[in-house]
Amino acid sequence: MLSSLFPAPGLALGGVARLALVLSLSVGFVALEGHHEAAYADDDDEDDDGGGDDDDGGDGGEDGEDGEDVEDPKDQPSVTAGGLYTLKTFPIRENERPLTITQNITQLRLGLGTDVSNKGAFESAGVSLEGLHGLKDNFMLVGGLTSAYNFKQFALYGGFEGALMYDVIDFRLAARIGRAAANVSTDPMMVDYKAGDIKMALDIGFPFRYVARPEVAIIALNTLMSIDFNATDCFDDGMGGEKCFNEVKPDLNPSLGIVTNPIAAVSLFIFAQLQVVDFDFTNNLRVPATARIQFSPNRKFDIGGEFTLLNVKPKEGEGGAFDNRFLTLFIATRVGK
Repeated sequence: MLSSLFPAPGLALGGVARLALVLSLSVGFVALEGHHEAAYADDDDEDDDGGGDDDDGGDGGEDGEDGEDVEDPKDQPSVTAGGLYTLKTFPIRENERPLTITQNITQLRLGLGTDVSNKGAFESAGVSLEGLHGLKDNFMLVGGLTSAYNFKQFALYGGFEGALMYDVIDFRLAARIGRAAANVSTDPMMVDYKAGDIKMALDIGFPFRYVARPEVAIIALNTLMSIDFNATDCFDDGMGGEKCFNEVKPDLNPSLGIVTNPIAAVSLFIFAQLQVVDFDFTNNLRVPATARIQFSPNRKFDIGGEFTLLNVKPKEGEGGAFDNRFLTLFIATRVGK
């Protein structure tokens, strides 16, 4: 009876040992399972990270298809549309520049010239300062002072130019006050430039440009006609009256030219202007022509030179088409945003 209630000591120790063995195996199994689960969790985390990298490097990720990091948008070059350039993106190639300079950009051009005619080469000089300022991308102010023959000839002008069709055709209106000079010498070996009367006028133009290809463009109608406010160079007509070389009548002065860019930084201009005072094609017609070469080392500067034939269609007795010439060297700079 008692032996059934209290087993022998040997038997009791064996049961305890078996119980301890079972518990230790259970604890070891649980610990092992926990270790495997932790390892699986780590593998899943690594797979997730790797999957994120794959996503980043995949088609739908933030990185490129080759796994390369995409550059920060702030580091990307500026994008322009419709020619609305800033100073940082202003074209070097002349044919890509807008007709109306960009808003908040100012361009100043300083020129120094001299007469290089047969009879008066380097005996007189001229200075010019001209500017453009963009009030809007399609509207700019224009103004300047040009001179020749030691200021015996000059023009001071100011006005505006606005786009009628952006970067294709503009409307230009500028008030002008100035005078012309002429050689009054009777000695064929000498020149004597005499200043004419002060003239006040309103110049009207429809600047137009057609870019046939990036290297070639046609430009026209920077000037079209002038409305005079006073008569100049008047003289006695011998019959008790007065006759003026330039009366209070409109003058016709259309221009036409071509611009080429053999390389982006170099521009070549050739243009001519038909000047018909008082619309008199018989007695008052002149055709000045200009060739210009311009080098743009960067977006902010231009340097170059102009060679002008003052009249390629002279009257009989006024010499040849190449006799009256003027040479100008210039530099232009742009400032703003």
